[in-house]
Amino acid sequence: MSLLAPVLAILLAQQPGTPAPLEQPTAPEPPPGRQAIGPLAAEPLPEPEPAPVPEDSLVTAPPARVEPAGPPFYSAADMATLRQRHGLDPNPPTSERKPVFRCWVADPTCGLVVEINATSAFAYRARQGKVTDTGDIIKWNSARVQYDVWVSIPTMTESRGKIRYTRLSLGPKGGVVASDSKDIWGNVGIAGRYWFSRKRFAPNLEFTSALVFKVAGINRNGNFDSARGPLGFTADIGFGIGGFGSIVVGGQFDSPLAREDVPDVERTQASGMFYIGFRGNILWGLPAAAAIGTHAATNRLVKAP
Repeated sequence: MSLLAPVLAILLAQQPGTPAPLEQPTAPEPPPGRQAIGPLAAEPLPEPEPAPVPEDSLVTAPPARVEPAGPPFYSAADMATLRQRHGLDPNPPTSERKPVFRCWVADPTCGLVVEINATSAFAYRARQGKVTDTGDIIKWNSARVQYDVWVSIPTMTESRGKIRYTRLSLGPKGGVVASDSKDIWGNVGIAGRYWFSRKRFAPNLEFTSALVFKVAGINRNGNFDSARGPLGFTADIGFGIGGFGSIVVGGQFDSPLAREDVPDVERTQASGMFYIGFRGNILWGLPAAAAIGTHAATNRLVKAP
């Protein structure tokens, strides 16, 4: 029996089957004061720190633009850019300036304006002599007084914010002209005014032109009576401050009534005048007083030759 047992053990070991597990070699313990090296180390190696990035190479991304949920869809910067592009005022007014005398006196803030103007002026007059004579020209100093009704219609406007201003007005006019020897003419034409600014006393340029016709005067018997005459023409230009008054320079030409079929006593000679004076709205008093005083003094002191 002692020899049989080892032989059976050898035969059983050579038969196929599950191999015996292999024992893993154990790593030798490191000496005191040293750490394990290689894959058998208990702790992982520390990662290297990244190199510092220079501040010059840092690029900051712009903040994301937040669009408003509803109107207005343009920001204050967008509106400033738009106004600069089109040459608009960067700070439009929020309230409208009140005009003087409720637009009875012309003002850039007004639209349609109906005004009554009076003109008092010094006139240098000339008239052709009688057509039956040599036809010499008679000259003398006189005065001119004119009362007109203007209807100023805005024809060119500009907007500043929500407020609209008149830049150019144009409209019909009509009135009467008085001079020495109780002569009175009627006139019908157009008048315009161009404003240079939007202020209360804004400077402006006035211009008028009209047809004139004689209405009354001294007849050949020396009496004041209605008179019939051909059409003439008058025009003037003035520089004003606001709608209160302006300095005007102008002239008038009266065409002759000298047809061959008209008797000599009924013919009228060609005449005219150059004048310089002051024109203003009668609402504030001074233009009306000046015109009435000039009219009275001319009828008393000046007589046409």
